[in-house]
Amino acid sequence: MITIGDNAYPDGSAADFTRCYAPSWGRHKARTRPTPGDHDYVTPGASGYFDYFGAAAGDRGKGYYSYELGEWHIVALNSVIANGPTSEEVRWLRADLAASRKRCILAYFHHPRFFSSTSTAPGGGVNDYERTFWDVLYQAGAAIVLNGDQHHYERFAPQTPDGLLDFATGIREFVVGTGGADLSAPTSIRAHSEVRNGDTFGVLKLTLAAGRYAWEFIPSAGQRFRDSGRGVCHGSRPRVAPIVDPWAVFTAPDVAKPAYLMPIFPEPFHLKVTRISGDAGSRIAWRAGGSPTWGADARHHYSNDQPWSADGTLLTLQNTGSPHSVYLDGETYQPVRGPCPNDDAYDDRWHPSYAHAHERIAVNRTGTLSWFDVVTCTQTRRWTLPFPVIGIGGTPSDDGRFIALSNGKRFAVVDMDPQPPFAPYPNRRIGPPVDLISDCGLPGCAENWVSVSASGKYVVVNYHGDHLRVYDVDPGTLAATPRPMPTVYPNCSGTAVNGFIYDLGHQDMVLNPFDNNEDVIVGQEHCGNRGKMVAGVLVGGVVMVRLRDGKVTALTNPTNEAYPYHISTRNSDRPGWAYVSYWPAPGRRFNDEIVAVKLDGSGAVERYAHTRTETSACYRCEAHAVPARDGKRVLWASNWMAHGAGTGSKLVIQTYIVDAR
Repeated sequence: MITIGDNAYPDGSAADFTRCYAPSWGRHKARTRPTPGDHDYVTPGASGYFDYFGAAAGDRGKGYYSYELGEWHIVALNSVIANGPTSEEVRWLRADLAASRKRCILAYFHHPRFFSSTSTAPGGGVNDYERTFWDVLYQAGAAIVLNGDQHHYERFAPQTPDGLLDFATGIREFVVGTGGADLSAPTSIRAHSEVRNGDTFGVLKLTLAAGRYAWEFIPSAGQRFRDSGRGVCHGSRPRVAPIVDPWAVFTAPDVAKPAYLMPIFPEPFHLKVTRISGDAGSRIAWRAGGSPTWGADARHHYSNDQPWSADGTLLTLQNTGSPHSVYLDGETYQPVRGPCPNDDAYDDRWHPSYAHAHERIAVNRTGTLSWFDVVTCTQTRRWTLPFPVIGIGGTPSDDGRFIALSNGKRFAVVDMDPQPPFAPYPNRRIGPPVDLISDCGLPGCAENWVSVSASGKYVVVNYHGDHLRVYDVDPGTLAATPRPMPTVYPNCSGTAVNGFIYDLGHQDMVLNPFDNNEDVIVGQEHCGNRGKMVAGVLVGGVVMVRLRDGKVTALTNPTNEAYPYHISTRNSDRPGWAYVSYWPAPGRRFNDEIVAVKLDGSGAVERYAHTRTETSACYRCEAHAVPARDGKRVLWASNWMAHGAGTGSKLVIQTYIVDAR
């Protein structure tokens, strides 16, 4: 006997359980495996619920647990408490399912992900708060999910977490809200709802056998509605992985642009692709109200700017509509909020540390550097810089401690989180300004950007023409001086003694786990040596350079390789890979693709998606692909003009995510 929440109306108090539950369902208490609902939590901490059911309810305050029933693994979850992708409950769920050896899985919890309703909204309801439960259960191969909350009975066809039909490996959801409260017949019908009834009290009986199940809705005495049927369990869903063949040549088939938040699985990769920015001019639906709208350009910033917060719960997009930026749920991609009214950032980045996951490192136009919490709308740290800066340019160090900022002529290093032996913040540690113009030795010394390295030990200056110069950072004074290099390779610019290394375009920096976590920079080959042997290395389109000594490693083979464009190493939790978006080049390897290349120089690749964007005379149309921190999802911008079956527009730039989890 199981319960699916809202066990004793109206408040789940001890009195409600004594007066209502005990005289009726209470006779089955010894064999009941309950779960709580929101009404149970009207009594603080659901104390009436936990007191009544005792150990059968699982750990007090958690309310989730699992058990074996014949050939089935049963999971009882609590949908009232935090259940997002980083929550304690979901971490437990992943571990619990991974440890089970049963082929058949059933889960139950109060709130349904999908349901028909009495709302006037077309298509009925979908509950994104339970999305993570479904993602984890679907990947594990769950066959059945049981829910309550809605005051009717409903059976759905097997579906994916996105609400797509999947008769092979989908989850069949039952909503059984017919246990005693008032009933209501749904009028707005959710897609793939097979059977509904809103006027009959009753229970659902399940018969669970090895590899199969049967269901029967049994009405209360004197009522006629029934529902029955059979199904099979299918075990864990076959995982579609990125293609790893580096030599295959693919042609992008014509694929219509997907609807907003409706995934597609385009060939030849078959990975899930979702558009996460809405149609231009359409309303942005968030709970705060107002009249926010999507613009015709709603995309992320750049390939070396991680769009996800450190904990993965938020994702930020730029928007030409109103407001100018939008924060999305990092898992469901539903809009959550706009910028805080007191946020005056001119340029900002997510703080890379989990300890500051909702803070943005920001500069304004008046020489102020700050940390700003976008959830609480609070400035948490602040520094006055020695000169106004033109933006952030690069990235902070991997630990979020150091950053290098420039005004185009000088730069300075800031220690934003001093550690012993230095006094902690609010102690200010700002290095002396460094002139990057007068001694560069190039015909022109205009600067593109300045960035500290991943470790914080170096600063790299990129001069126009993508000429790269490395500086050492003194850990005590934060002063920076050019680092002499052993050599500068053929056709490259600047002198070795002045700190210049191999020219690279559209670069990103990272620590290389295959080389003792040395600081490296990865980018397009820009010295004109592609296809040539340089210092015993056959140079391909993507090149890695070690900052300590300028050593070059080719990461791709030039044979029939399309031209790489932007490179991103924002996959902080999956070190050892760089993600590359390639230009269109029909008949060549990696034509218009997003490809991950391994930093060990082996030539190993993972191939994810076609970008389908047409970029001529349109910088914002460029893909700028960037991975999530775990490297399993990649986000990019596209106008869907290339092989888009005529559904794209040069004037509409939107954001897409390919998901290989």
